[in-house]
Amino acid sequence: MHSSISSSNQRLPSLAWWPILLGAVLTLIAFVAAMELRLAAKGFHPTVTDSEALWQAERARARSLGKRALIIVGASRIQLGLNLEVLRRLTGLEPVQLALDGTNPMSVFEGLARDSNIRGVVLVDYYDFILAGGTDYSHNYEKRFESLPINYSFPDYAQIESYLSQRWRWMLRSYADGAKPLTTLLIRIFSNATPQYLVTLPNRSRLADYQQVEMPDMYYNRVIRILGGKFEQPAQATHTELQRFIESQILKVEPHDDKIFMSQPRLEYLESLIQMIRNRGGQVVFVVMPTSGMARDIERRRYPRSRFWDRLAAQISARTIHFEDFPALRDFVCPDGSHLDYRDQVRFTTALVAAASLERR
Repeated sequence: MHSSISSSNQRLPSLAWWPILLGAVLTLIAFVAAMELRLAAKGFHPTVTDSEALWQAERARARSLGKRALIIVGASRIQLGLNLEVLRRLTGLEPVQLALDGTNPMSVFEGLARDSNIRGVVLVDYYDFILAGGTDYSHNYEKRFESLPINYSFPDYAQIESYLSQRWRWMLRSYADGAKPLTTLLIRIFSNATPQYLVTLPNRSRLADYQQVEMPDMYYNRVIRILGGKFEQPAQATHTELQRFIESQILKVEPHDDKIFMSQPRLEYLESLIQMIRNRGGQVVFVVMPTSGMARDIERRRYPRSRFWDRLAAQISARTIHFEDFPALRDFVCPDGSHLDYRDQVRFTTALVAAASLERR
């Protein structure tokens, strides 16, 4: 008669789990590879989510580089217009991209001036409203950075895990633009979604491919945004009719008050910030990035050079570069009137390095 109690030496039959696990892993890899190949065939690219955490990391890097840093401050024009690999090769410096889309560069520039560790080259993407004051999210980014402890501490497990996860996602088209693989599968693979025209790289520089967008519609929309968009557009207008309508609105643009934007106290304050960086052995370069067509017409009317840029350039000690004053810079065409296409990045960056006398010595 058998005992109802099993022997402690009796073993359960072992399962062949390794082949099952290996098969699952290979299936997953094949599925991911198939998605990536399909997305690549449709013209999609891996792209980074340009988060505050990424900006803060680059801001900390700017502080750590000392005289080796080439720090880029500004908004979307310089974020899309410069190739950081070309900057590194031609200048021998380490570029740091701190530009933030749609912001006034002044808050970040003030922070760099106050930071005693900033002793390299600071390249400022100049806008005529730079001295107008006000705060935006770049101001908040800089203030939060300045509130962080300066002393370096080793990252904890959660920070390391988050970093590795982000680096992995940055390499995959399935996560492009912050999407999740299921969303990508449904919207980008199983539909006729248009590939993104804007790609953010891990170094925070951006590539704009204007062949991926409808033209001249995007150009007209950009010009209307620059105008302020506070008017009623003609309904169902042809491109020719819309062009004429926008041109008529541009003729109504009045110059801003240079007594407010370019007051002597504000110019003197800007110069004091420049001197703070120069006194530590650093350099400051102000650059007016290219604009084209009706976007340029608006800026000429709104900010006449004689009352804005020329006055500033005459009163500050920083090197000043306006694209219109350099033959190698003035012929670039911005497809949307305000930003360079990625195909022009290398040529423009090379020309700007020469104009600013930043070549490796």
